[in-house]
Amino acid sequence: MPEGSAGSTGWRRHLVIAGSCALLGVAVHLASPFLPVPLALIGLGVGLVGAGFMLAWAADAGEAVFSGGAVLAVIALVAILPEFVIEVRYAYIQEVGLVTANLTGATRLLLTGAAALPLLVLLVSRRRARQEAPLELAPHRRLDLGILIITAVFAVQIVVRGSLTVVDSAVLLALYVLFAMRVQGAADEEPAVVGVPAGLRSLSRENARGAVVGLILIAGCVVLVVANPFADALLVTGTSMGLDPYLLIQSVVPGATESPEFVIVAVLVANHRPAQGLALLLASSVSQWTVGLGLLPIAFAAGGGGTSMPLSGREQLELGFTIAVTLFVVAALATLRPERADASLILGVFLVQLIYPAPFVRFACGFVLLVFAIDLLCARRRTLRPMLRSAVGRRHPTPASPR
Repeated sequence: MPEGSAGSTGWRRHLVIAGSCALLGVAVHLASPFLPVPLALIGLGVGLVGAGFMLAWAADAGEAVFSGGAVLAVIALVAILPEFVIEVRYAYIQEVGLVTANLTGATRLLLTGAAALPLLVLLVSRRRARQEAPLELAPHRRLDLGILIITAVFAVQIVVRGSLTVVDSAVLLALYVLFAMRVQGAADEEPAVVGVPAGLRSLSRENARGAVVGLILIAGCVVLVVANPFADALLVTGTSMGLDPYLLIQSVVPGATESPEFVIVAVLVANHRPAQGLALLLASSVSQWTVGLGLLPIAFAAGGGGTSMPLSGREQLELGFTIAVTLFVVAALATLRPERADASLILGVFLVQLIYPAPFVRFACGFVLLVFAIDLLCARRRTLRPMLRSAVGRRHPTPASPR
């Protein structure tokens, strides 16, 4: 019987709590005309987090109860549905000043979490006073790294040009299709199911599939109802306090919507399965970079804005900084054996730019990460060919990890 499901109904209670929180968000949305905006913000946030947990659990369990590479790619999309809803809406209503805020904030948060995971493993091992096995990614995860580095390099011309076009959309969405066609599990890597996902997996195969699909549909509907009102309430509340709207969307919203994934990652680390947690963060990052960024020009054109979506100087800076973060994370994980020195650097830079979000600080942090990324990629240049071959080359058994 899967871990976490042995004769226990605790997972059902957790599912009911998350579902109740999600429904609370819908109820608050319906009653929002009669509620103070700050109170509505709290209720909508609770609903969004509850729906996020349901989506994350369904995505985790779905990897075990469904099969096929395309299914795994769809599951990676499901986990970040809240961000997609907010990003596409801002592009559709021509809010070009905010259109990349949520995308860049969520992507950097996911990638920083992936690269900094060895520090969490170290913390858990010290608390348990025992030596944990070194964190190592499965060789087929080079696909995620290969797609990330290709996308990051491609995005450089977007930053230089200062606009996102439907041609860029076609390329980015094609990269995701390529990822979906090639993503696969491995015989030596069990699905990353613990807690509620393990409980869902303990059901009969037919019931488990029905439960996963039902959770995705219900939580997805809640996200569609709650996500945008939450972002609007956040903007109203924050701007009334004199806070920067861009930073609110970039920092606070991803902190709420990505929290379920980070909780799952923490549980996986506690259950001695950090590699699966890292893989979850990488797959979500791929989805953000390809589908998330690729849908923006399409939504912008659908809203009447034309086939080229302009980027302000601030958005160029933020997207450039995200490119630097991506290249550094790929370089840090290129050997498939993350090191604590790299984890400490990316975490330190993330905290500095979060505490001091001035444009010059973002530029300086991006420059530092880019220099280290180039240095690491040069030192680990033998890992580049396997990564790129996993993404665009012929499919064949993956060789051993270069050291």
